[in-house]
Amino acid sequence: MDAIDERFAVYTAIIFICSAVGALAGGFAAAATFAVIAVGVELAYWLGRVIEDSGHTGAAS
Repeated sequence: MDAIDERFAVYTAIIFICSAVGALAGGFAAAATFAVIAVGVELAYWLGRVIEDSGHTGAAS
């Protein structure tokens, strides 16, 4: 499973969670929950890419 497939699976789970929040607390709460979780997922994805990229050693080239 590559990164795109993993992100798709994570976002699918997030949609289910936010659907439950929306059913219980309303649409605005579901949208806010989705936004916060999506930002966290993307931040973790991009930080993981930076950590894995060991070829870059700084601003000097």
